[in-house]
Amino acid sequence: MTDVYNSRTFCLFEDIEMIKKNGLAKGGSLENAVVVKDNKILNPEGLRNDKEFVNHKILDCIGDLYTSGYRIIGSVICSQGGHYLTNQLLRKVFLNKENFSIIEIKEKNLPHSLINRSLLKSIA
Repeated sequence: MTDVYNSRTFCLFEDIEMIKKNGLAKGGSLENAVVVKDNKILNPEGLRNDKEFVNHKILDCIGDLYTSGYRIIGSVICSQGGHYLTNQLLRKVFLNKENFSIIEIKEKNLPHSLINRSLLKSIA
């Protein structure tokens, strides 16, 4: 799990000017982002873990799902995902009440007995 939350965002060197022109990456540096130029990582220390790019995508997806306002019990299988794709997934899920159930839990921790696959719905 540390590999996921410790992973940095990333970009191509040739995109930096456009990113900054659009008012983004104002605090970006080689300490908090991985920069790739000509298939080489410019960060002196390299990657923090072997799958840092994938792990950051996982972190992005978790954050995007959290914007729904709910703690989601489920699983996501994705290839080449991104913020837009996750946003579209959430829109599709919440478009139809048959796709989800809202369960109120008063305890701080999710009881293991609640994770009953027959209660979970799928839209795939």
